[in-house]
Amino acid sequence: MTTGITRREALKGLTTFAAAGLTSGVGLSFGQAGALSATTYPGAWEEAHRSILIPAFRRATNNAQVNLVASLAVDTVSKLVAAKANPPYDAIILDEGPFIAALQYDVFAPLPQDFCSAQIIGLAYNTEKIKTPPKSWNDLLSPQWKGRVGLSSMGSTLISAWMADIARINGGSEENMEPAFAYLKKLLPNVAAVAASPGALATLFQQGQIDLAPFYNNNAGDMQAKGVPIALTRPDTGWLVIRSTMHIVKNTKNADLAAAYINAALSPEVQQKMGDAPYLLAPTNAKVPYSPGLQQYAKDAAQLETYHGVDWAKLNPRRAEYIDRFNREVKV
Repeated sequence: MTTGITRREALKGLTTFAAAGLTSGVGLSFGQAGALSATTYPGAWEEAHRSILIPAFRRATNNAQVNLVASLAVDTVSKLVAAKANPPYDAIILDEGPFIAALQYDVFAPLPQDFCSAQIIGLAYNTEKIKTPPKSWNDLLSPQWKGRVGLSSMGSTLISAWMADIARINGGSEENMEPAFAYLKKLLPNVAAVAASPGALATLFQQGQIDLAPFYNNNAGDMQAKGVPIALTRPDTGWLVIRSTMHIVKNTKNADLAAAYINAALSPEVQQKMGDAPYLLAPTNAKVPYSPGLQQYAKDAAQLETYHGVDWAKLNPRRAEYIDRFNREVKV
C-alpha cells in the first residue's frame, strides 16, 4: 500500500496550491462553475464524507459546493462508461475490484494510482442475543441461526470478497467459486435477508432483523456509536482487507475541484478523523497513526498488509457471471 505522497504531488501540480492549505483552513480561489459531483458508498462512508471530508474540502476551496452521491462502485463504473463524453461525476471512490475492471474503459484522468483508505471484513454478531462470539464462517451454518443471517448483494465488494474467501478456505479460488456456492447453498436456510448494499445491511442489524453477517469494521463502529449491540470478530481463517481508491474522472469540467477534493481526502487531518471512532477507516497517509479503536483490528499498515485480500485480476473476468448466479440462487 502506498502512502499517498506521489498522488498528492501530482494533485498539487494540477491545482497549483500548497497541501498545507487543506489542513489550515485557508480559503483558496477556485472557479465556481458548478458544484463538484462526487461519489461515496452508502451508509457509514456517506456519513463520514459528509461530516469530515466535505467540510475540509470546503474550507480549502472558498466554500465550493458538493453534490455527494451514494453509489456502489460497480454502479459508478457502469454510469461512467455509459456517459464518457459527459460524465455524471467529477471525483469518484472505487474498491480495488471495480477500479481494476474499469481501467479498460479509459474513464480516469491520468494521475498516479493511490489508495485512500482500507476496510476490514470480519464476522459481525448481535452481542445481546449471542453471548459466545462465533469463531468461523462455518458457524453461520449452524441450524440455531435459521433466519438470523444477513448478506449484502454480490454486487457489493463486501460479498464478492467474502465469497472469494469462502472459496479459498474450501479449496477453491477466485477462478473456481464452486466451493463458495456450495457453502452458500448450505447457508440459505439461515439467511433472513439480502440487503442492496453494506449500508443497507447495517440497517437490518439496527432494526433487529438479523443477528449475524459478513461485515465491514467501519460499519460495525458506526453501529456501535448508535447504540446497536454489535461486535466484529476475527474468523479463525483471518481478517479480510479491502482497499479503496479515489479518482478524477476523465472529461470532467471541474478538474481543479476534483483534485482538491481528493487531496483533502488524503490529508492527515481527514485521514486521522476518518480513522477515529466511529468510522475506523484505515489511513493510508504515512503521517497518520492508527487510532485506538482501529488497533483492535490492525496495529498499523504493516500488519494490515499481512491480511488476506482478493486477486481481483482473476475474479473480475467472471464477476458478472458470479453476481448473476448469486442473484438466481439467493433470489435477490
